[in-house]
Amino acid sequence: MKLAITSIIIAAALTACGKDEVSFDTLETQRAIANDNSRYNAQKWRAENGYEALNILTRGDSTQQANCPQGDGWASVDLIDAKSKAVMEKLKCSTVSGNLGCYKDADFKARAVLAKQENTCNADIPKTLKKIEQ
Repeated sequence: MKLAITSIIIAAALTACGKDEVSFDTLETQRAIANDNSRYNAQKWRAENGYEALNILTRGDSTQQANCPQGDGWASVDLIDAKSKAVMEKLKCSTVSGNLGCYKDADFKARAVLAKQENTCNADIPKTLKKIEQ
């Protein structure tokens, strides 16, 4: 009896795992689009705020998974000194919107509405990300 119940639970869990998941290739495409979008937003922010001399290191949206290819909509980005490699500024950049752009990390965390979105699969974002028109 115990074995039968365990088998049913395992079968149900395995069935649930496959629901609404995208393939590895699709997930990698979504990650590439999110990285491109956050880099674009970081380049724009850097130029508008006088940080042109700093390099951009995108960290991606860690929330993107097979069951959440759109992620939370935010990527961590570091602006780095080219010579010393020191992080000079930490940003949160949108992976989906050129209008949202980037925020300094501290400003992002101070905005409760934005900070609540981080690390949570954002169902309001289309599962198929589009490249921000530049």
